[in-house]
Amino acid sequence: MLQNFAKEICGHPVGKHWPGRFLKRHDYSIFSKWTDGMDKERKRADSAFKYTLYFDLLERKIAQYNVDPWLMYNMDEKGFLIGVLTRMKRIFSKRRYEEGGVKKIIQDGNHEWITHIACICADGTSLTPSLIYQAVSGNVQDTWLQDFDPSLHKCYFTSSPSGWTNEDIGYAWLTQVFNQETKEKARRQYRLLILDGHGSHVNMRFIEYCDKNKILLAIYPPHSTHTLQPLDVCLFKPLSTAYTVELEVFMDECQGFFSITKRDFFRFFWVAYKRAFTKKNILSGFKNTGLHPFDPIRVIKKFSDLNTSRPSSSSSTNSILKAEDWRRIEKLLHQVINDVCDKKAKQLNNTIHALTVENMLLKMQNQGLKKTLINEKKRRKRGKPLLLEMQGEEESNAIFWSPNKVQQARD
Repeated sequence: MLQNFAKEICGHPVGKHWPGRFLKRHDYSIFSKWTDGMDKERKRADSAFKYTLYFDLLERKIAQYNVDPWLMYNMDEKGFLIGVLTRMKRIFSKRRYEEGGVKKIIQDGNHEWITHIACICADGTSLTPSLIYQAVSGNVQDTWLQDFDPSLHKCYFTSSPSGWTNEDIGYAWLTQVFNQETKEKARRQYRLLILDGHGSHVNMRFIEYCDKNKILLAIYPPHSTHTLQPLDVCLFKPLSTAYTVELEVFMDECQGFFSITKRDFFRFFWVAYKRAFTKKNILSGFKNTGLHPFDPIRVIKKFSDLNTSRPSSSSSTNSILKAEDWRRIEKLLHQVINDVCDKKAKQLNNTIHALTVENMLLKMQNQGLKKTLINEKKRRKRGKPLLLEMQGEEESNAIFWSPNKVQQARD
């Protein structure tokens, strides 16, 4: 992109090393950095105003129901494509690389899906992890858990046709995992469960159970979990990295002769989970999202304009004047040119004035086209059901297999 801009300015292509030299010459004001992709909806969701409203509401409810930090929880799902590696740096032989040798990380490529339901607490602890295996039959096979030892590992298991959570599994997790592991700690106090607005846990059956058992639900604003959710900010990335390391070791050891299957997943996951879900990372997640200690400014300041005392671009002597400042442009021109009555000076003055007017007209036209596109998008937007739909009164059909249940099934 930098090369394209330079080409447009100077009128001819620049060398392939020019961007690097340009960055080096101007390292006092610009720098390059690896970045990850972000959905446009998430980018639009980042708003100091919206996040201020979110924190204000959360603060009022915490005070109203007297919620203690050790009863504040965050729950979310993390999916795994069990044979796919994440992005990582590698060291290559320069000669082999230039000869066209292997330039990519070799991965197994198994795209079977397994979901991890995680829940952490502001006191630095975490609830027992739950895994959802992909199974069309709905049965958890004993061979998938061949590395699971109930005396060493504590984990819940279930399955779904897609490997994702659904309303039944969400309700089963709430009743069989969350409530069972937190109610004794809470006694008669309110518990706060913060989660996203996924339909598997934002439905009337889920909400009514929480209401009956003194569980307060707080839903994040849409597309904001990358900023507000402790699990997203400080836990899931280390978990993915640790899982990739374990998967890479497996690929090196087996030399690619064996494919990873659901039988292998648990031993990789468990090592990665223990490495990522530490007390330090959990506390860091709640701190960096402003939840505990309660500090909304830590998040809001990232999206606020804190440089209000800084001089504007139009008043700075070293900045480029905007087209709207055509009077100041003309005044500056008169200060520079000694003879304003000179024929060439008048021609330059008229040219600048014409270009300024043309620029302003094009800017206004561009703004109108943007508004037209926004209106057209609104017209083409299809309707969808409301978030909260009344569910049936039947009990959940999903079951989470606890370590004891797994052992009983084996026996």
